[in-house]
Amino acid sequence: MSNKTIKPKQEKMIEQVIATMAVENMMLSRDCYKNLWAMASGEKTREQITHEITEKYKKKVLETG
Repeated sequence: MSNKTIKPKQEKMIEQVIATMAVENMMLSRDCYKNLWAMASGEKTREQITHEITEKYKKKVLETG
C-alpha cells in the first residue's frame, strides 16, 4: 500500500467499489486494490495505472508469442 494517507470519504469510495464487485462475485486482486489506493491518495493518475497495466499485458503477450 501507499505510504500516503487518504481521506475517509476516499476510503469509503474504495470500500464501495470492493463491495459492489463482491456482489457481482468479482473479487479484486491485491494489485487492483493497490491501484485504487494509489489513485485515491494522488500517488498515481488513472492514466499512469492504465499505462502500467497495458505494458504489463503487452509484455506477457510478447513472451508467450
